Amino acid sequence: MNAKLGSTIVVLFALALSLQTVAKDEKSRVQQEFEEDPTNLAIDSGRWSALIERSNSGLDLLERPAGDRPIDHAAYLFRADVAQKGAALDLLLLRNRLLAMELVKPSDLRSATVPDWIFEPPTSKVSADTLTARLDWIAVEANELVEVGCNIGRQKTDEALFCSVE
Repeated sequence: MNAKLGSTIVVLFALALSLQTVAKDEKSRVQQEFEEDPTNLAIDSGRWSALIERSNSGLDLLERPAGDRPIDHAAYLFRADVAQKGAALDLLLLRNRLLAMELVKPSDLRSATVPDWIFEPPTSKVSADTLTARLDWIAVEANELVEVGCNIGRQKTDEALFCSVE
């Protein structure tokens, strides 16, 4: 009886392993579609980028009254937080573009992780010390990456102040 139980367990184990192997060999519908036409995934991904850009262009057309809201410390903290998070996201886009253009290698990148604060909604509840530390992070991370495009811009336009924003 124990021999039968043991061989039944071995057979069930072998069957389970073979089912896992078959499951691993089966491709998902998405994978099959990608293999048939690899362009669709890139096109669909690019479509979202274009739609987001167009949405931002629409927001640029919105005329906002200046209003009588006082500009106080909280308003400046909020504006700084919005600007820093925008700059950090722009830096990520620049990094990805430089990688895609093979102008930098992943090993050239300073940071392997992105701070969580980049993805948090802007707030006026952040201290000036915290905002300064975040600004320092952006400067360190961006310095070499920004210089790649600035050098190309200076060379292609023969404009020494191509990246001057003072």
